Amino acid sequence: MKIQLNKNLVGLDGQEIENSHMGKLVASTLAGANKGDAAKFWHWSTKFYAGEEVELDPSDSETLRNFIRDSEQLTILSKAQILQQL
Repeated sequence: MKIQLNKNLVGLDGQEIENSHMGKLVASTLAGANKGDAAKFWHWSTKFYAGEEVELDPSDSETLRNFIRDSEQLTILSKAQILQQL
């Protein structure tokens, strides 16, 4: 499965939020984590930050979904929209 997070979040008013690039947000969250597969998270971080597609197998997809869902750094607004993309 290929994941692309190269877009901005949308606010509660339905308008795009400037400088809220999903890929960069996920990349920063992954890179700032202190648990998880460091090599894998770093690889994903660099790809998402650059706006590139990331190829995930079913296991990796579930790992990323759980990471996003369980993150205490991300807001509900961002989690919901990122999870929709996954």
